[in-house]
Amino acid sequence: MPVFVVFLLVSHYLVFHIAELEVAANYEAKILVGTRSSEQVVREKFQITRDELLFFSRLSATHGMARALAGGGVDQSTGVVMEDWIRNFNDVAFQYANAKERILQIRIILANESADEFIKLKRPPRGVLKRIPEDELQSKAGYPYMASVRNLPLNEVYWSLIELNLEHGQVEMPPQPTIRGATPIADDDGDIWAYLVINYDAAIILKDLTDTFSDAPQFDIYSFNPDGHYIVHPEPGKVFLDQLRPDQAMTYDQEFVLSNPGWRSAPQLLLATSRVDGSQDIVLLSNPEAYETYTNNERGKFAIHLSLMRFQEIVSENSWYVLVRVWAGALLFFAFLGLIMTRIVRQRDLAEALGLQGEWGRAESDALISLMLQKLPVAMAMFDANMHYLAVSERWCQEYGVQAKDLIGKDHKALFPHTRNAVRTLYQQALEGKSADVTQRLIDEAGDDVSVRWRIEPWHAVDGSVAGIVVLSYRVEDY
Repeated sequence: MPVFVVFLLVSHYLVFHIAELEVAANYEAKILVGTRSSEQVVREKFQITRDELLFFSRLSATHGMARALAGGGVDQSTGVVMEDWIRNFNDVAFQYANAKERILQIRIILANESADEFIKLKRPPRGVLKRIPEDELQSKAGYPYMASVRNLPLNEVYWSLIELNLEHGQVEMPPQPTIRGATPIADDDGDIWAYLVINYDAAIILKDLTDTFSDAPQFDIYSFNPDGHYIVHPEPGKVFLDQLRPDQAMTYDQEFVLSNPGWRSAPQLLLATSRVDGSQDIVLLSNPEAYETYTNNERGKFAIHLSLMRFQEIVSENSWYVLVRVWAGALLFFAFLGLIMTRIVRQRDLAEALGLQGEWGRAESDALISLMLQKLPVAMAMFDANMHYLAVSERWCQEYGVQAKDLIGKDHKALFPHTRNAVRTLYQQALEGKSADVTQRLIDEAGDDVSVRWRIEPWHAVDGSVAGIVVLSYRVEDY
């Protein structure tokens, strides 16, 4: 009865622990798929808009305007006046951009010291592009993005951070999330005379990000610039506060403290504790490096949150499924162990009656242990204190591509000399009596990203000394 009580306590812990690890691994996998999908969508949009920028910068009208500017208002090679070249450029822009709601403004900014706007086409809310009168054009020399634009070589594209659009140094009302793309414009000699700047509706990009997770309403999405200020928040009133109400602005790091929950099955998941109300979420942060490859500068990050309370509810919902597996496995194991022990006891009794309990008894026990391990549905091996194979499962042989007869009695270190030092250390620690439980993320033969869990346990002789180790491994996705 005490053994049964202990088994109940241990199985209860194992059930919740296994369910927690499985839910964490599944949650991490689902979020990673979502983030990769959203990054792919955004990457494709940036490629489309890059092509648009280069297209407009290479129009014949841009070369004509450069010649007219150098000729005092008249293109000396064609006789076309500046206003006609501007009209030609505007006609192309209107025809193309009015069908693209993502384009909010198209500007040509001179490459002079004051960075004067030369042409400005702007779309009013729910309207079409219109040319802004010359007396309303502005100098952009004091705007931070212009410092980066001035350093661009030809055919390169710059992307600003996502922020609210400014007019005459003030946030435009109603607020309009904007991302600017820019590229140099060259004259016939290849010299830069101006910059093409297109303002895009950043709300469309942000919607692509959030729509990726629309089928999972329990997730909360946070997105923030490199300085940590929010551009997406579950509470809409907290976005762009660094521009709207700086005294009330809060960064992601000011709102949350991140820590590692220690789930080896989901190493990228973190625990976020709110500094505001103490609530806790499970969170996965995006990798900003993925954005740097196609936007030339860091975009910031986004974080996908799941409330810890909801996470624990999902763990509890999955615990019954795990409980059935654990108990079913335990019953089969104890039944099998009972048959083995009965056979061992009978064999020992017979050996004692014949006076042959020495080598014969040990050989029979080794054979039974080998038989028991051989049929296990996981990769498992039993070693002596010198790391010589005593028994292996069929799955172990499949994983290493060898046959059992080529392993039994052989030195594992000699057979596999390229075993990593970290694994060798775990083996040595187990031989010293210390158990190990680790999870690794690997790429399998099919190219899939899988989690492999390793359990290394010492086994003991009758006198209590460590007689060897048992190594077990399995794919988390298989269980």
